[in-house]
Parts: sequence; C-alpha cells; structure tokens
Amino acid sequence: MKAKISIDEALKEWSSKKRRMGCVNATDWFCKRVEGFKPKRLRRYMQGGTDKNYLFWEHVVATNGEIIIDLSPYADGPRED
Repeated sequence: MKAKISIDEALKEWSSKKRRMGCVNATDWFCKRVEGFKPKRLRRYMQGGTDKNYLFWEHVVATNGEIIIDLSPYADGPRED
C-alpha cells in the first residue's frame, strides 16, 4: 500500500502528466493517496431544451467533510448518448 500524501503532493502528481478520466476513477485515484478523503456523489439536474424536461446526472468528488476536490470538472454534466 502506498503511503498517504498531502493534498498538495497529490495535486502535483495529478498535474505531472496529462490525465483524463471519469469522475469516479479520478476521485478514487485521489482518495487512495490522501488520508481522510472519501468519495461524495452529487446529484445534479437542469432544465433541458424547450420541452421543459429535466436532465439528471450524478458527479463524484473527493471530500473530507470540509474541503471538496474535483479532479474532473469536465465530466460534470449530463451524458451525451
């Protein structure tokens, strides 16, 4: 098991190479490295189009109860199927 590192060290490692993954995998990557952080699932919705239907999706971030880290803000949106 890898030793736990600080938030700054994890963010530096994340930025050390081009990474692009979904919110679940990115959050798991972060939580395995930084002690005290757990995944948190956020439920989102927005009105879609002119028909007044709503689009729902979920986004996962890392939190320790005080701080929220989102390594994949590009993935925070409804899926385009």
